Amino acid sequence: MDIIKKGIIRSGEYKGWEIEIDDDTAGDTTGYYIYIKNMKTEPNTGYDLWFLNMEELKNELTFFDVDWDA
Repeated sequence: MDIIKKGIIRSGEYKGWEIEIDDDTAGDTTGYYIYIKNMKTEPNTGYDLWFLNMEELKNELTFFDVDWDA
């Protein structure tokens, strides 16, 4: 699985959480993942979302306000 990019969510319910986009198209799931993690206050709290293709992934990312340069 390859990391496509990482960032910090700027607003909303997950403000301050880390977000990571991973490419597993060559792996077992043959899709993409979004991982969100609360590393500051609850390091063991996080979620993942799986997508069949890049179009679905991009649609989901419209719901997040992310600082990708963080």
